[in-house]
Amino acid sequence: MLRFILSRFITGAFAFMAILWLGLWIIRQIPGSHAELAAWEAEAEQSTPAGQEAPLPGFYWSIGSIFSKSRGPFLQWNGTGNSFHLWACRYAKMDFGNSLVDGLPVKEKFRRALPWSMALQLPAIALLLLLSVWLALEAVMRSGSWSMAIADRLLTGLYAVPGFWLATVLLLLFANAECLQILPTGMHGAPSPNPYRLWWVAPQYYLLPLLCLVLPSLAYLQRLVRNGLLEHLQKPHWKRALSTGLPIRTALLMEALPAALPPLVTWMAGVLPALVSGSVIIEQIFSIPGLGRLLYQSIAVRDWPMVQFLFFLGSALTVLGFMCSDLLLRWLDPRLKQTA
Repeated sequence: MLRFILSRFITGAFAFMAILWLGLWIIRQIPGSHAELAAWEAEAEQSTPAGQEAPLPGFYWSIGSIFSKSRGPFLQWNGTGNSFHLWACRYAKMDFGNSLVDGLPVKEKFRRALPWSMALQLPAIALLLLLSVWLALEAVMRSGSWSMAIADRLLTGLYAVPGFWLATVLLLLFANAECLQILPTGMHGAPSPNPYRLWWVAPQYYLLPLLCLVLPSLAYLQRLVRNGLLEHLQKPHWKRALSTGLPIRTALLMEALPAALPPLVTWMAGVLPALVSGSVIIEQIFSIPGLGRLLYQSIAVRDWPMVQFLFFLGSALTVLGFMCSDLLLRWLDPRLKQTA
């Protein structure tokens, strides 16, 4: 097990560095800066000074001039005088920089937005897991019933619907003065600035965003668990469980469900980055001041210190999530140890 953990850690470290470098390189290629956008909004022309220094190389090495007539492409060593090295040194000292928009530390803006994303994502993930397992159990126990057939088609239709379209429809139906204005359109006018306390004071503010996060993914997870249950109903241990006189629901929970969990564990590898990154589209539509909306607004105004920090955190948690899912899969399925 120690050898497996070490190999996964080394692989994850290399994958994290590659993803991080690629993301930072893409950010460098995006035209425009925060200063240029501010100048455009003020209808002022901003010219580059003639004596401005050339930008630093992006990484420790770069490809030389491919179109040079005297020589072909070659690797050019840049040493430690590159933007990636300087950025990594700052982050190693826990210096994440300041926002270009308001001058606030990046850590402070992250600390303010994180509770809002957590308050929305945690209930959504818990509700999604509970509903998917319950619907999968009902689909197996009531196979062929018209109610489950209608539910399956309804969930399949919701899975094909984009999240922003579902959010728009729900707002038109339940937050529109011309239809049913029974729910708020967003977090404007929320009675509490604390996102966790808002669940107890006015939970209706979370209802529409929660539906937009849960409904599109429910069909996929329900099918994932249901297919796992149906696969294990053909195994000898299922017949042995029924021969003991257990009720079908109890036998499903005790025998078939644990064997059907590995695909669900693989899906949960993306839960960690989702908790931090939030939902960009949903938070923007419903004006939720979480990390997803912060990322969207930071990209819009070219606030690169904020974008780089959120990208760094999302990349690290993605690699960590896959490492944790590998360990859980080996714990749930001992056959993986024998294969390894």
